[in-house]
Amino acid sequence: METKDIVYAVGIGLTFILGIWNLINNYLQTKKTNFINTVTKQRIEWSEQIRQDISKFCGLTYTWSFSNLQGKPDEQNVLLQIDHLRHIIKLRLNSNDTADKKITELVDKIPCLTDKSKHNELKEALRDLISETQVMLKAEWEKVKEESEKGNISKKRT
Repeated sequence: METKDIVYAVGIGLTFILGIWNLINNYLQTKKTNFINTVTKQRIEWSEQIRQDISKFCGLTYTWSFSNLQGKPDEQNVLLQIDHLRHIIKLRLNSNDTADKKITELVDKIPCLTDKSKHNELKEALRDLISETQVMLKAEWEKVKEESEKGNISKKRT
């Protein structure tokens, strides 16, 4: 066997090893990218859903409390929607997160403020709920952007 044959064999062997390494590396990178894309997409969908739920909850509560729906046929439907939203919002939130706990407390407090004598407190609580939700959604959006840019799924909200 000549020296050039050995060089060719070594070159072919190194090319084969490099090809296998690239194949494995590309597979792992694709798997990671797909995972990050899936998580990011789910976070965006969750953010939009919680935004819709909070806005409906606030809107229906305000409408029911400040309108003359009491005793009318639509009242029961509105109350059912408010009650449903109250529970679904809490189920979408993390009970261990500080911002989510504040939102949950407000969602629980707001139905107790629908009496006419508490209209000012209700308005303030609704403003607080919207404000807390905006802060939480902004933090979530920053987290989504960071995950997309850096490709690293963090465990906690910022």
